[in-house]
Amino acid sequence: PCCPHCQSFASEWRQVSGRGRVWSYVFPHPPLLPDYAAVAPYNVIVVELVDVPRIRLVGNLVSEAGAALNSLSPGRIRIGARVQVVFDADGLPQWVLERS
Repeated sequence: PCCPHCQSFASEWRQVSGRGRVWSYVFPHPPLLPDYAAVAPYNVIVVELVDVPRIRLVGNLVSEAGAALNSLSPGRIRIGARVQVVFDADGLPQWVLERS
């Protein structure tokens, strides 16, 4: 709950653009949770926000909003790829590749 840089517990909500870059990714083998076995292989990515580079969020890179976790070909994921946040039906963040 504290800032990893200054160790402060003070925080506030701030609106950001929802744009970022893929900082890291992995394909869990085998899936870490049994409920995900049916959609394996799937990706888990770490996104560094463009607006606040020290903030990184975890999610999945999908082909479009609401798509299955395995909807994007693994070969399309690259470190540094530009992404935009979308949200699934449960309100969880997912990411799509930005259109150039």
